[in-house]
Amino acid sequence: MRSNKIFNTIKFQIISAFAVLIIPLASLSYFYTLSYKIFNQSFNNFLEAEDASSLLSKVEINIIDLQRNVLIFKETASENSAIQSSKKYQDISILIDQLNTLSIINENVETLENIRTHLDSYKSNFDTVVGMRNQQVSLINNHHNAKILNLKNISDRTLENHIIKAHSESLLYLSSYDSSHITLFKKHLSKAKFQLGRKSASTTKTPYPLEQSLEDYSKNFSTIVSITRHYIYLINVVMTGSANEIFYHAAKLQEQYHTNATTTRQLAKLTLEKQQLLGRALLLIGSALTLVIAFALNFRITRPIEAITSVFLKLSEGDQVSALPGLKRKDEIGLLAAAANVFKRRNAETQELLMQAEKLNLIQTELNEALSLEKSKVERALSIKTDFLANMSHELRTPLNSVIGYTVRLLKREKYDDRTTSALTAIERSGRHLLFMINDILDLSKIDANKLELNIISVNIEQLCKDCINQVNTAAEDKSLLLKFESPHDQTIHTDPGRLTQILLNLLSNSIKYTDSGSVTLKITPEETLGRTQISVIDTGVGIKESDQIKLFTRFNQFDEYTRFKVGQGTGLGLAIVSNLSRIMGIALEVSSEYGKGSNFTIFVPYEYTGPLPSAPD
Repeated sequence: MRSNKIFNTIKFQIISAFAVLIIPLASLSYFYTLSYKIFNQSFNNFLEAEDASSLLSKVEINIIDLQRNVLIFKETASENSAIQSSKKYQDISILIDQLNTLSIINENVETLENIRTHLDSYKSNFDTVVGMRNQQVSLINNHHNAKILNLKNISDRTLENHIIKAHSESLLYLSSYDSSHITLFKKHLSKAKFQLGRKSASTTKTPYPLEQSLEDYSKNFSTIVSITRHYIYLINVVMTGSANEIFYHAAKLQEQYHTNATTTRQLAKLTLEKQQLLGRALLLIGSALTLVIAFALNFRITRPIEAITSVFLKLSEGDQVSALPGLKRKDEIGLLAAAANVFKRRNAETQELLMQAEKLNLIQTELNEALSLEKSKVERALSIKTDFLANMSHELRTPLNSVIGYTVRLLKREKYDDRTTSALTAIERSGRHLLFMINDILDLSKIDANKLELNIISVNIEQLCKDCINQVNTAAEDKSLLLKFESPHDQTIHTDPGRLTQILLNLLSNSIKYTDSGSVTLKITPEETLGRTQISVIDTGVGIKESDQIKLFTRFNQFDEYTRFKVGQGTGLGLAIVSNLSRIMGIALEVSSEYGKGSNFTIFVPYEYTGPLPSAPD
């Protein structure tokens, strides 16, 4: 029975329909994912082949530059060309390392190692060429500075002629590397030796050892020729062969990667075309199933629901309905028809309830009018209270200011005994405390009545804080507290200086009151990125328990015996005024404290006044 009920539900019918639709959709999604994977893999292979081809092209270009610099060194022995050759070798080595990181190169590691081997051989042979070229330069200098060329000591013009011609042929060889000049050099040198032999035979005493100098000159030139032929052979044959091998292997890799890329592209194209055909077939099947299911759902669900909806609309408008469609069905539509039948029976009851509700609305309207009248009375009473407090505070402050003023004048005018001085000081202190309490009560009454006015002007925040420090300095000295002030630089903001001073004096006085030893610090920290200045009052006093921090800014609230008796008198209004003034001036207020270690009251004053902050929820 339970299973039959499940099969008869609309939920089962809809789920079955969507299950049928999911099959082609899931297949389509699978083929799409597979196509994307094939395309992505082919694309990655193509990109790697392009990267490898680009790196191989750079290798070929750098090999050409390397050969060019080697040939320049061969002709000129330029140090710069040797440096450039070493740099090109390093560049090619880096390119080969980059090629080695590509996965596509795994099949051609041996070829890449052959390129590296020929490159290392090229570099080793070039180092040999550099050493030989440097040795050749040294030998050529010796050749130019040979003793035999000091022709001033030669009196035989024929001998001198042969030596000059031999030297000329040697220079011609060094400039052209033509072997015919070596033959002529040897010919003239032989004639010079023959002439020198004839001269030695005709005289018994030789003025200088020309024979030995001529022999050394000949050996030095032979060494130059041998070294020159050796390094030219290295450059023209061995090193050129290494470069050609690198070109060959690079071209071989280029051709192979090009062939692989073409083959991969063709295979990917064929596979994607097959996937596309399958996708189109699945799309057609899915579209056909969607149409069939849409017609079935419309006939089985949508049209019956529309009929039931029409019945509900008629019943809601109070119309009479004779027949209810779908009552015999066992699914949710049958339940809706049953509900419509119930709704029909309750329609009359609803009409009666509506009439009763109208009567209750009339009673509620009368009560609202009475409440509005009482509210007006309360607001009028609050206004009267505010006016009364303002007048009373004025009446109280006038004689109180006189008492404080006369007391101060008496203290300054004459010297009294300690008892009298103490009494006058107590009068002056109590009077100021009473005046402070009266001002607090008046400010709170103005805040409650929304009659507190602000005077927004440009204010030097550092100077304002210094003035506050000066005003509480005496109280701090009386308790032997260290009063510190930290400020990075002068700064101008737009706010009400009087109210900001009132906030800071309340916080400073409160910190001094609850600190028996240590220090009280007033610290300014600009926050330019947030468009505000942070002012902190930090003390080392008794601190505040975490449970008491919630009710910290409640009026007339002092937390424990230490606060009520040991610290002294207080109204409990100071922090309440700080909280309310801060909100009105758009100043955020934060408190952090650790009981027994001290407290930190921080206000965040905006550079520009933009209006009050929203009131905190009750």
